[in-house]
Amino acid sequence: MPHPLLRAYAVLAWMLVICAGLSAPPATASHNVAHDESRLLAAKLQYLTVPSSETFAAVAGPEFAGQWQRNERPTLNIGYQPNGAWVRFPVINPSAERLRRMLLVDWGFGRIEARVLHLASGQWSVSALTGDEIPPSQRAVVSPIQALPLTFSPGTSEVYLRLNAYQPMVLPMRLLDPTQLALEERDSNLRMGAFFGAMLVMVLYSLSLYIFTRDRSYLIYCGYLMGGAFYVSAVFGYGPYFLWWDQSWLVVRASVLSVSIGFLSAALFERELLNLKAEGGWLLGLVHLVIGYWILAVLVSLVAPQAIGYLHVEHSGSLTCAAGLAIAMESWRRGNSLAPYFLFAWVGLMATTLGITLSMGGILAMTNEIRTAQLIGFILEFLLLSIALADRINRERASRMQAQRALLAMRDETNLQLEARVATRTQQLEQANLELKRQSHTDALTGLSNRRGFDERFAAALERARAEAAPLAFLMLDIDHFKRINDRFGHSYSDECLAQVGRTLSSFSRRDNEFAARLGGEEFAAVFIGMLPAQALAIAEQIRETVAGLEVSTADERLRFTISIGVAVWVPDALDDKLSFSKAADEALYKAKAMGRNRVCSAPIEPVTV
Repeated sequence: MPHPLLRAYAVLAWMLVICAGLSAPPATASHNVAHDESRLLAAKLQYLTVPSSETFAAVAGPEFAGQWQRNERPTLNIGYQPNGAWVRFPVINPSAERLRRMLLVDWGFGRIEARVLHLASGQWSVSALTGDEIPPSQRAVVSPIQALPLTFSPGTSEVYLRLNAYQPMVLPMRLLDPTQLALEERDSNLRMGAFFGAMLVMVLYSLSLYIFTRDRSYLIYCGYLMGGAFYVSAVFGYGPYFLWWDQSWLVVRASVLSVSIGFLSAALFERELLNLKAEGGWLLGLVHLVIGYWILAVLVSLVAPQAIGYLHVEHSGSLTCAAGLAIAMESWRRGNSLAPYFLFAWVGLMATTLGITLSMGGILAMTNEIRTAQLIGFILEFLLLSIALADRINRERASRMQAQRALLAMRDETNLQLEARVATRTQQLEQANLELKRQSHTDALTGLSNRRGFDERFAAALERARAEAAPLAFLMLDIDHFKRINDRFGHSYSDECLAQVGRTLSSFSRRDNEFAARLGGEEFAAVFIGMLPAQALAIAEQIRETVAGLEVSTADERLRFTISIGVAVWVPDALDDKLSFSKAADEALYKAKAMGRNRVCSAPIEPVTV
């Protein structure tokens, strides 16, 4: 075995330890409860293979009562269902309060529609939608994760899911507390960010090698990398969410098309890397057979995706893996020094993909760890193949090293100079951009944040309050009779009133968990994180009293003015946003105005537990 391959194994082992550590979920009590609850959920599932065009009332009625089938596997797999299918499961809420849960589906579907039927009352909940076909703004939860918010009344309810997909219907599901959704999305984004970041680095690296060497192996390898990235983006839902949600023709084709392109690019790369055209014989014939099949699969995916089931892509993928292993082993036996790289890279990917294969077959339960293992397998495979290509560069470069040393030294010196210039220019641009951003987010008259800056800071405050389960106090402030002040005293004195209010709010919002902004005209807002309702009302009253004590000296008299304040305080959940807080605070402000102004009123305050 060549010495560079041993070095590659050491690098891969180190990367595998790090990736495994990063992908392991935190061992918290809430995580264990959610995992146990989700594991029990699979045993409760029932499925019905009738067209999704049926209504919820119909599939829940006596007409189909005897056709529901119980799931007997750790992960439900209904297979290809071109006309759609249905799934249901019971949920018991033993408490006297309504129970909120978030249903996460860890598999790609074109469309999932969920409704909850309360058995005692016979009442249906409103529909909740998600899936690759659903535009991000229309999903029940605006996230690349396929999540559905469900609410259960006391007693027994049944959840009904209307399913549509363009691939085998595998249904790994989890019921989580709504507060855990942000953590799930964060972990998923970290995994996807790490994966696509690594893929981008390797694509750019291979493109640079192609430009430098003009060896088409690197260009084909770039296609292989992008095929793998296309597959992951389609299967994990990030492609439909961020890239092609408005391209309906691609949404219905992306899953199977990405699989076909992935295997096709892998076969093309194996032929090029192992130089099978020079080998000839049955090795070349076998790889051409594989290439021909996947070209056909790509064409069927593009032209008639509904007919892809006739090609049995899931079985052909396994046969392609076996063919790739056989070609690599025979090529290695014949003395090809690059064959071990491809062989062990392919074995590594197959080993990490085995969990998904067994889950789809109903042998194992589909988990995030199993899906993450496939991502790690992709990264390690592509890393090893990158090392293979780099090793070939080293071998080819050895005979030309002496003649290139002077050129490389000159190039390195030029790069250093360019990097120094770029670093200097980049630093200047960053400083200028920071100043421009500060100016664009600041109200020039009051020195407070303007509406743009307020929107950005409020979004961060809302996420922080959700993460810490802390109350968020939203104060809406408005100068009383400001138009009358402006008409009587003129703009200069009314501007001074605004400036004094701005200075007052600045003095009450100096810490990192509080800030104030001028929203426009005589309207201001202040936000405090971690402040209980009584404290928020007290602060609002202090602000009102301080402003009432201010005065502006005019030519004829001393101008005094007052403000009215509306207060809204509660612990935000996943469904709360700026609009819900501002609406509540604005209603309280309107109430203060109606009660005579120069007063503080609050929105209805729910008990807050910290």
